[in-house]
Formats: sequence, structure tokens, C-alpha cells
Amino acid sequence: MSPLLFERLFAQIKKVFGKKVALTDERGVIHRGFSDFGNHRSFQVAPFNQEKDVVAIEGEDSLLGIPIFQEGRFMVLVVAELPENDRKTAEIIRSLSELIAEQFILQYRPKPDAVDLLVSRIVYKSSTIDHEELYHQLAALGYRLDVKRAALALELEGFQDHYLKELGLESSDKEGLIAAKKRDIDRALSSFFTKNTDNLVGFIGQDTFIVLKDLKGSEYEKFCELLEKHFQAITSSLKNIHIKHVTVGVGTASETPEGWLRSIREAIDVLEIGKKVAGSDKVHQFGGLGVLPLILTEAKNQKKEYAENLVSRLEDEQLLQTLEAFLSSDLNLTKTAERLGIHRNTVIYRLDRINEKLGKDPRKFNQAVEIYIGLLFDKALN
Repeated sequence: MSPLLFERLFAQIKKVFGKKVALTDERGVIHRGFSDFGNHRSFQVAPFNQEKDVVAIEGEDSLLGIPIFQEGRFMVLVVAELPENDRKTAEIIRSLSELIAEQFILQYRPKPDAVDLLVSRIVYKSSTIDHEELYHQLAALGYRLDVKRAALALELEGFQDHYLKELGLESSDKEGLIAAKKRDIDRALSSFFTKNTDNLVGFIGQDTFIVLKDLKGSEYEKFCELLEKHFQAITSSLKNIHIKHVTVGVGTASETPEGWLRSIREAIDVLEIGKKVAGSDKVHQFGGLGVLPLILTEAKNQKKEYAENLVSRLEDEQLLQTLEAFLSSDLNLTKTAERLGIHRNTVIYRLDRINEKLGKDPRKFNQAVEIYIGLLFDKALN
């Protein structure tokens, strides 16, 4: 839930009732900054569901928990300084909280085709939206904000020129077809990644859809591995006589709205670059294309992160000096040994250690190029 909504709830409940209040999650863990109970970090909360009007706080006779739901989704547990028999005040607190939440949602929920408009702004008018607004809009739309997500950019080749033009004769038909295809994409992902179904799916025009993929409790690397391994099975339901190829670009994972904005831009870039370099009807990852996306885009922060990650993994000034000497000696072992004043076998040993630490072998030309560019980024940006 949005911190801004927490602020409104916390302030209004205290203002109206003048009692100690805390806002917690469903387990009773206090949301930081929203408690009048000193050093308390959590409360022992009895199990509850939407049918429960109040919740007992174990070991606290003077406290009562009031669960707040909105459109069937749990939002927050209000723990208030109330005796267990004061159900009337608890009901008033619930009604006030639901009213505040409803007003918040009406204020921040975007207009119809909300998700499409939102992702289109991010892609085409990125300067008009920041991470705070994205946070509030996702909260108003009912998406979870406490999960790790990675953006996917899906190109369904032929969707605009063939599928929509031939099947969507009226504008209302086209809207229905777009909505149906978004459901198909969500279903294709959710039926395979069954534990992660809180996916935002939006259409940005032409043949391209954006997904903010729910990765809660999942490893990003494992997700990418499974997506690539089972790509044809996952995307087969999206193809038909009009759509022959599905190509996907995957951005990096993040747990913050700022990172989600970046991941969407990465996914778009990787989709375009991957198609040109490696072809269509497959999945392309931001990390899988090496430094190419970094070179061809304005991704300054990612360039810094790539460089910092490269240098920090060496953890040894001696290895870094050896690496730089090897690269500047045209990948020649003998020249490197002479430049450093060490034995040729020592150079080989150090290069083996560099390969172990980086997962890239500087003796192989393509990998040496990636390492060299990373070192240039480090010098230029750090």
C-alpha cells in the first residue's frame, strides 16, 4: 500500500479519535513510522479474514485490531487503543479508513485503459512520470508494491497490421481484442510461473506489450533461465494465423518503482537490439547481450553499475593491474610478463583467477572486449 495513504490513515484516525494507533501488515508487523507504541515492532495477531470485524491482539487487553479491506484485497490492519468490547468505535474506525482509502484511489487511479496509458507514458514520455507517481498509481490500481519485478517487452509480430486490422473492424472491437490479448499474455505467464501472478500487462501500440512481471520470492536468474528454456511452450498460445513470431526483451529486476521504470526502458532497448543482433522469436536478456545495450543506449546508471560490479569482483589491485596490462599488451602473455616484470606463468595464473572471479576470460577476444569496455566505463563514470 502507498506510504501516502498510510500517512492519511494514520493522521486522520489519530485526529478523530485521539487514541494511540499503529498500522501493521496481516502478520502484525508495524509499518515503519506509523506507530504510537514506542519500541514495539510487531503485535501477536490472531488469524483473520475479510469476515472478521475485529482481531484480538494476544497479550494486549487494551488493544484491538481492525482489518481494512478494499475491493476484496487486504490493505492494512489498524491496531488501536480500544477495549475488546468497544465494537462501535472499531466500526467507525473501519468506515473512516475505507472512506479515506476510497478517496485516495479515486484521486490516483488513472482514467480508463489505465495500465496502457501508464506504460505508454513511461515508454514514450518518460520525463512526465517519476517513481513516486508510479508508486501511487500502482497502489491505486491494486498492484502489490512489496514485490520484486522485472519488465518484459513482448513483440507479437503482426498484431497491429494483421490481427487488429482484419479482426477489429470497429474501434470497440479493437479495444476488446487488445484487452483479450493482454489477458492471454497474463495467462501464459501465470500458468507457467504459478506462484507469481500479480502481473501488470499493458499495450503501448504497434505490436508491443509491456509486462511488469511479479517475481516475489523468485530468483531473477532462475526466472530468465526458465523463460528461455521453455520459451516456445510459454508463448505458443499467443501465436495464430496472424501472429507468427513472439520476441521478448527482459529488463533487470528491482524491488523499487525507480528500478521498475529503468527495467521497462531496458526491456524495450533489449527487445530492439536483440532482434537485430540475434533474431526474432526468442527471448533476449539485458545481461545476455553483454555490453551492447550499454553502448547503444543512454543507460548511464547501468554503465556505472556494470563497471562497479566488474571492478569490485576482482577484489585485488594486483589482479586489476595484471588485467589492464594484459589488455594494453594486445592480449599477449609474453608482453604482459615483461611489462609487469613477472614470469609468464604468473600472468597465466592471475588470468585464471580473473576468469574465476568475473566469469569472463580476458584471453578470449569477445570477452576481453566486454571487460575492456567495463574498465573504460569505470574510469569515465566512477
